[in-house]
Order: sequence, then structure tokens, then C-alpha cells
Amino acid sequence: MNAIARFEQLCARVVEGTFARIFPSALEPAQVGRKLIAAQAAAPTDTFLVRVHPVDYARFASDRTFLEARWSAMLRESAPERESPHAILHEDPDIVAGSVTIEALVDDRPVVLSLVHSGEVIALFDGLRIGRNDDNDVTIADGRVSRHHARIVLDGAGFAIEDLQSSNGTFVDGAQVQHARLHAGASIVVGETVLEIRG
Repeated sequence: MNAIARFEQLCARVVEGTFARIFPSALEPAQVGRKLIAAQAAAPTDTFLVRVHPVDYARFASDRTFLEARWSAMLRESAPERESPHAILHEDPDIVAGSVTIEALVDDRPVVLSLVHSGEVIALFDGLRIGRNDDNDVTIADGRVSRHHARIVLDGAGFAIEDLQSSNGTFVDGAQVQHARLHAGASIVVGETVLEIRG
């Protein structure tokens, strides 16, 4: 991003934050979409983090999968030369309620993701092991889960899951996989247990 674009982005953030404090209002998905398109024009990349205040995040949470899909589709439509740009909704208490900050993640920076199991949130890391045995990082009490079922690996700019020749397979978003890149909102099924990936 050039210096002028950075300056314009900073000015927009300051102005938006100031008005949001004085005239608080509910953040709308269309506002987020417009800011995503502007962010993509200023700093083209494949991953955009949509940072919103917890109050706005709570409003969007039940429709998160739908919103992320629509925002990602808008990014693809505005920049057809990029194969798979996607937007990830992220809760950030430092953001002013009613406003949004878009962060363009560059290719050499891994997206911060977490795995949710039985209400516990575990930050992903390279080598995280999932299985039935107690020596795994995520232990799952499910008879259809193998002792050492799958592991998380850092794959280029992001995280992926690898099946460890499990008896019943590893599924991501409904498809059986040997190796699959993970994204916020992805659903992993091992045995009869569903694990959720969050941004």
C-alpha cells in the first residue's frame, strides 16, 4: 500500500471512530461490504479480517457464516483475477461500537484461528494433535475417533488439517479429506464429534 492510500485509510478510520463515538448507531453488513471493497482496492490480497466491537459481533454472530460468504463473494466479484479472497469476522474490543476496521492480511502471515471443542477454545498451532488418546493436544472421548486421528499443520500462509490414516476419516465442511486448508467458520467432523474453526 502506498503512502497516500495509508494516509487516506488512517483519516477514514479516525473520522469514522469519532462520529461513531458521538453518534453511535448499529453497524450494517452493507457498510462492511463497502469497506471491504475499498480495502481490496487499496491492498489487494486474499484474506481480510473484519474487526468489529463485541456488541456488533454479537449481532452478526448467528449469521456469521452467511455474512462471511456474501462478503467473500463481493470481493471475488470486484476482483475476478483473485481466485479465492475471503473475509473473516473478528471480535475486537478495541474497535468503537458501530464502526469497523478492515485488516488486509498479507500472504506470509498466518491467519489466527482457533478450534472449539465442547465449549473450549484452543488456538491453532503447527503440530496440534487430535485423537482419542490422552497424549493428544485435543482429546476426544468418542469411540469412532482413532487414537491419533488428525493433526493441524501450518501450510504456507495458513493452517490445514491432515488425517493420520484414521479408521473413520476426517471431514471438513462435509467432504472427507486427507489434507485440507482451514478457514474461519469451517466445520471438522471426526467420528461423531463436530469441531468448529473460529477466527
